[in-house]
Amino acid sequence: MRTFYLFEIKQNILKNYKYHYGELYSILESIYNRSNEDIVLCYDVFNAIVNPINKNEINNYIKKKNLGEQNYICYNYTHSINDYYLDEYTKMYINNSHIKIDTNKNAPSFFSDIRKIKNIFVCDFDNHDYFLLEKALYKSCINI
Repeated sequence: MRTFYLFEIKQNILKNYKYHYGELYSILESIYNRSNEDIVLCYDVFNAIVNPINKNEINNYIKKKNLGEQNYICYNYTHSINDYYLDEYTKMYINNSHIKIDTNKNAPSFFSDIRKIKNIFVCDFDNHDYFLLEKALYKSCINI
């Protein structure tokens, strides 16, 4: 299982770290691993680099994209895909500060839905993996 954390990074921060995403990942990882005594400092740093997620807008968008699918379930701000044919078990939680995805895939189905949102930075703190979502996914040159 993999756990991905998706953050909407501020445009000016992305420009500063354009060729140094590892440094941006290190900052977010240090916030993730901090103890409670440093919470005020972490909160300030987090707010300086990350935009809040428009929770309702993203929730409605994901619902609209997947509502007719047999393998899709939604309850409040939690979305699930249980696809036995593609062997995918994914659960996505939409929060005000980030989106969390628990999955058995390296590229869950929800990534293609969220890809259209700009400046989404994906971190897997357990596996020390990170990438900018819009640049990481394959973009087809064929339109049907």
